[in-house]
Amino acid sequence: MTAPDDVTGPSPLRGVRVLEVCGNPAGRVAGMLLADLGAEVVRVVGGAADRDAIPAEPGELCWDRGKSLVAIDAGALPEVARTADVLLVDHSPRALRAAGLAPEEIRDRAHRLVHVWAPPYAARGEFSELPADPILLDALGVAGRYPSRTGGPVAPVVPTTTYVHGAMIAATAVAGLVGRRRLGTGTAVEVSGLHAIAAQMTTMMVEGLDQPVFSPGASGSPAPCWRAYRCADGRWFFLATLTPGLFFRALEALDRMDIMVLPEVAGEFSNILVEDAGGRVVTAELEALFASRPCGHWLELLEKAAVPCAPVATRDEWIRGDPVVANAGTVVREHPELGPVTMPGSPIIFAGAPGSPGRIPSPEPSVRAPGDLWAAPATADPSPESAAEGRAVLPLAGVKVLDASTFLAAPFVASLLADFGADVVKVEPAAGDPYRVYPVSFLAVNQRKRGIALDLTKPEGADVLRALVRGTDVLVENFRPGRMARIGLPPDSLRETNPGLVHCSVTAYGQDGASADAPGFDPIFQSLSGMASAQGGDGEPIMSAMPAHDTCTGVLGALGVLAALYARGDGGSGTQVAVSLAATSTYLQSAEFTDYAGRPAPLRGGTDFRGPAPGHRYHRCSDGWIAIAATGAGQPAALRQALDLSESSEDDLPRIERALRGHTVRQALRLLSGRGVPACRVVQPEGCLDDPFLVDNEFAHLVHDPELGRLRVVAGYALWASGDGRAASASFAPGQDGRRILAAAGYGGDRIEALVARGAVAGPVLPGDQQAPTI
Repeated sequence: MTAPDDVTGPSPLRGVRVLEVCGNPAGRVAGMLLADLGAEVVRVVGGAADRDAIPAEPGELCWDRGKSLVAIDAGALPEVARTADVLLVDHSPRALRAAGLAPEEIRDRAHRLVHVWAPPYAARGEFSELPADPILLDALGVAGRYPSRTGGPVAPVVPTTTYVHGAMIAATAVAGLVGRRRLGTGTAVEVSGLHAIAAQMTTMMVEGLDQPVFSPGASGSPAPCWRAYRCADGRWFFLATLTPGLFFRALEALDRMDIMVLPEVAGEFSNILVEDAGGRVVTAELEALFASRPCGHWLELLEKAAVPCAPVATRDEWIRGDPVVANAGTVVREHPELGPVTMPGSPIIFAGAPGSPGRIPSPEPSVRAPGDLWAAPATADPSPESAAEGRAVLPLAGVKVLDASTFLAAPFVASLLADFGADVVKVEPAAGDPYRVYPVSFLAVNQRKRGIALDLTKPEGADVLRALVRGTDVLVENFRPGRMARIGLPPDSLRETNPGLVHCSVTAYGQDGASADAPGFDPIFQSLSGMASAQGGDGEPIMSAMPAHDTCTGVLGALGVLAALYARGDGGSGTQVAVSLAATSTYLQSAEFTDYAGRPAPLRGGTDFRGPAPGHRYHRCSDGWIAIAATGAGQPAALRQALDLSESSEDDLPRIERALRGHTVRQALRLLSGRGVPACRVVQPEGCLDDPFLVDNEFAHLVHDPELGRLRVVAGYALWASGDGRAASASFAPGQDGRRILAAAGYGGDRIEALVARGAVAGPVLPGDQQAPTI
């Protein structure tokens, strides 16, 4: 169902004043999300002469919904910013200082302001002043992870990093508001493009210092259990069997368990994950099998066995399909010249009701005096007695979270909350989260959490979870529909146990519709939503290796939780927050799903797609790759001049390629920089964490695992001025902290031991016991 052109709906951020000083898509998307949640967002734009009624980028119609567009003299911005609750600014470091909007200049007279700085790349280093561009940003850690036939980086057709960044900007803004309400003061936070890369690549940008480590998809080469296959009718489908149990179930359904006893596999699931071991052989076996029958045959067979899989579809099929229609996934808003505009709805649902995006604003900006800027009255200043100036605390200090979820999307909700200072307890079954079969990825996602293991099928285990809920602020779970009721923990009863509980439910397909109880993983939604088809163009579908749907759903879930915490305040009622991979897939393609009569066709890629134009793509040099974004006025000519090429011609691409092959990456970047052409090197997967730009911005830190030794993983997802206080935590075994957690919840020693004896609470399981099953 498509929601009509109205703007009623849950508004947890009602009364919050947001000043958006952003020209780049990520910052504008952040403002959109905050406006969807009820905030009053005023976006500063140029004068009427600087704006067209019909934007060049259809996504702009979506990104500006619900906002007021206001022309404000640049010199007045610092003073105007002090009247806001939240300032969103996406300038480069130099531009931020030139505009007088650096946090130390603003917050000296605005201690209540939440100052969110979202530099396109980072706060320091050689590429920090580049203009925002998705091809440049993805070059710094993402582009080298796509599957490639000929090697080298692949350019994104859908700029997922931009949308992850936008959600993270919005989440840090609301975290700052929650912290202000609890701690008595605002804060400043930096959440950069590199932080968005860190979120998307958490499971993949890892390095073992003492021994080699493995993470799924790190090589960019898909494993046979996790890839697309072509069928006899030419259609493709994705087989999403990430864990041993799911893969064995698929083999049983296909009557091909013999694959596990091939000499190259030798009964070890881990061998199929390595291309040079069993991966290549198993892929060939399955390719031949699936090529023997039509796609529908295999989908019916696998779905009957509850094996996660999905056909590769188009965007039109997705937007008209059941997961979108049943969950009111689109809205229609009127434009004065274009008429009805269909766009994605809010990706976050509160208490069963989706947010209601606002109207498309008039392209003619209003001119207002600073005193007349806001419709909402100013919120009260924190009392001096509660002010926390000078205290090194993160904004969610004191917030308690139970993470009763598995795999990646839902746990990443709690990962963000932990990164922002919350105390997170991960609740696992006795055998641990199934995602532990990938121990390095599990560690990276579950940093800064403590662990308890419960058998929720036993009444005593469910009773323990209820007792823990009583003393918590947030519960995050991804149980299948009806599971909580079956174990005696229906959501209504949990709200009775703790009326202030914010309950975040993460699903694959949403709350309603025929697929509501079906399992799903990231590449399933790349397949269904048209993303893989668009990336592949006229060739085979291309799935990115990084789990953008999972991590972005996690960020959106964290944003919803934080908005609910802010609305709850001190002693208020909690609510239920719902997010899904399906809604995220539509959100990640907001520009592509913004539709109106006469809309230009969205970009399509192809096999080893390097970019849309000769001056806007990835190019090979003699010793590596660079990304070039010569998209501004005069920049294509400057590119040719830098490479000593003549006037533009139809063979620009081969001429540019030949010229760059004669230069090293360092030489090419120096030539291009000298002519003002935006460019950066492509960070390759091998040794990525040693790249100087990432090192300059403290992208990674050191953690320890009892078996794997020292590991480098991403350090975090934002930098808070109010203090860090985040330990680089080591890995934890299932149940490792259980006794301490129960003792803190009021359980005596004898009672704890009785629960352990009955198997309701599991004792510690050493990581060495979490090996992949064999047959």
